[in-house]
Amino acid sequence: MDAKIIQIKHSIPERIRLKIYPIRLNPKASFLLEKEFENVKGIKWATANHKSASLTIRYDQVVITQKDILEIVTDFYACSGKTKVDKNSCSAKKDLEKRGETLKSSLFRFIGLSLLTIIVFTRDVLLKKPLAQNLFSPLGLITTALSVTLVKKGVENFKERRFTLESFLGLSIITAVIAGEAVAALEILWITAGGSLLQTWITERSRKSIRNILSVTEKNTYILVDGVEVEIPVEDVRPGDTVVLHTGEKISVDGMIIRGKALIDESSITGGSEPVLRETDGNVFAGTFVRQGVIFVEAEYVGDKTYLSRIFQMVEDSLENKAAIETLADQLAKNLVKAGFTVTILTYIFTQSIWRAFSVMLVMACPCATILSASTAISAAISAAAKKNILIKGGRYLEEASKANIVCFDKTGTLTTNEPEIKYLAAFSKTCEKELIQIAYSAEIHNLHPVALAIKTEAHKRGIKPIIHDVCDYMPGIGVRCEINGDEILVGSRKLMEKFSVAPVEVEMELEKIKKYGLTIVFIAKNSELTGVIGLANHQRPETGSVVSFLKNDGVDEIVMVTGDSKYTALDLAKKLNISKCYYSVMPEEKANIIRELKNNRNKVLMVGDGINDALALAEADIGIAMGAGGSEIAIEAADIALVKDDIRGIIYVRSLSHATIKVVHQNFWIATGSNIIGVILAALGMLSPVMAGLVHITHTVGIMANSSRLLFYDQPQLPQNILRRSDD
Repeated sequence: MDAKIIQIKHSIPERIRLKIYPIRLNPKASFLLEKEFENVKGIKWATANHKSASLTIRYDQVVITQKDILEIVTDFYACSGKTKVDKNSCSAKKDLEKRGETLKSSLFRFIGLSLLTIIVFTRDVLLKKPLAQNLFSPLGLITTALSVTLVKKGVENFKERRFTLESFLGLSIITAVIAGEAVAALEILWITAGGSLLQTWITERSRKSIRNILSVTEKNTYILVDGVEVEIPVEDVRPGDTVVLHTGEKISVDGMIIRGKALIDESSITGGSEPVLRETDGNVFAGTFVRQGVIFVEAEYVGDKTYLSRIFQMVEDSLENKAAIETLADQLAKNLVKAGFTVTILTYIFTQSIWRAFSVMLVMACPCATILSASTAISAAISAAAKKNILIKGGRYLEEASKANIVCFDKTGTLTTNEPEIKYLAAFSKTCEKELIQIAYSAEIHNLHPVALAIKTEAHKRGIKPIIHDVCDYMPGIGVRCEINGDEILVGSRKLMEKFSVAPVEVEMELEKIKKYGLTIVFIAKNSELTGVIGLANHQRPETGSVVSFLKNDGVDEIVMVTGDSKYTALDLAKKLNISKCYYSVMPEEKANIIRELKNNRNKVLMVGDGINDALALAEADIGIAMGAGGSEIAIEAADIALVKDDIRGIIYVRSLSHATIKVVHQNFWIATGSNIIGVILAALGMLSPVMAGLVHITHTVGIMANSSRLLFYDQPQLPQNILRRSDD
């Protein structure tokens, strides 16, 4: 295998993703590579994406191995770079020139054809000055010239023994011009251009919505050169440069802090509302803000290599990842093309009228509305989700999200927040709970650690005021030591107690009781004597109950918790949420095995997780949803849907949007197919002229686009009151 041509980018049991450079921006190469795996035994599915130069394969490892798959790909592409596709397939630059129409070019083409159509209509209908429509008339020559690209595509497909929409459209236009119906040919071109423009517009809206979430908008930043801060454009920053960031500035690189500390607003990637303190050796990401402080960051990833840029690229590429319902639309369109020829010939045989047959052909010549039925609806839905800070990596996952009958949840960071709260208090040595909280609060008052924040929250609830400390020493990872009114106060872990010779032996039985509930233990000592312990656990998300209830009402057969947490903690939360099955104390690879077992009996499994330990399970599930896109890059890579904001209610939105999208697609199918059938009948009966046949397309294409566009503004439905009440119980 030539690493310059083929690379393994991601691999887990029974799933592999390859980077294959020869197919980059080459739809033809991508199509042929996909076809290569269609009939290979053991391959469940293979999806090639020319935009990201990737090939993703799901396979049965009992039947076929990764080595076998790599051999197939290697055989398909010779190491010399000569492939079964055209010689220029390895050249991204040349492929870029052959890329499909952009929104701008689609718009110019449509405007040009619209102006020409208006001129023809004005002259022919309003001014009653008939136009010559034969092949060698001005209109015939213009129409022929405008159809060259379409006809060329049709001829190329025909040579490959693929009879496609382009073939049928090209043939229809040529037939119309030769038959002296250049106006009808112009009509076909205009409708095709309009459909292409509308589809491109919706796709671009999706990409724009995603860019609005992930964009890094700073144009300039400061780097350190010979000890001096120099302002340069962001695109000129290179890995290894030291970027200097001040209060109020947006971070434009991924890197490590080598000096300084600052409060960083990471809400753009984690959804967290509170700024996070980042110090030396801490990592920062492009797209986040410095709220307070100055940091010197060694750039590791810049430009399109940054975390957010890679996420954007993945999601943008995913617009090509077709849903099964989109494939059905393509197949239906192909069948309509074949049926078009059959119906046209039969019409001529039975009516002996070339004009009726020609009108029928024009009705059947534009199945573009059928193709747009699914693709426009799904593109609009992905765009709507992006506005809600939900990234869906393709139509296939959007479609399957509503079909999942088993939903699995990780616990920590998913069903619970990453913010702990006090669940247990025990005071010793004649110290009361209020005094214990006051001592801990006073010691931790300037600390931004999650445990410190939990202690502060509890103090505020109880109306406890802090005592000003005289000396304070923060020891990362173990706790804090301070002096209050001459007393030495220690708040932290067992290691801190041992460091200062505080022996918590006498409370071991009490500690064992706390451990059963999986609580994080914080020790509090005063003048070398243990005065109390605090047990903390992550706070259950308040909306979790509503989500679980919604899923059960939405047809999910089973809700499952899969967590690495201890038995008592996991079972306690599962009982509260009425979750029927709970797997606890499991390792990451065991999570994936559990998902695999649940998928037996043709179950569709949706997995929701947030961290590195969930990555294998997310990849193994039919649909993987990652909570908080900044939580783990590996989890995001493995997941199919990412909730950028750390809000579990996004699952409700995704399920509801999936239902709505499938409903709209089916409506579109009826609009497209129904109007085609009616049009064919009317044309065969001689009740539709060639011009009126074209109007049939205009009507149903616009209807489909308008119907799909409703999804651009889709909002999350209100939860029924019985669900809300149940979640509050």
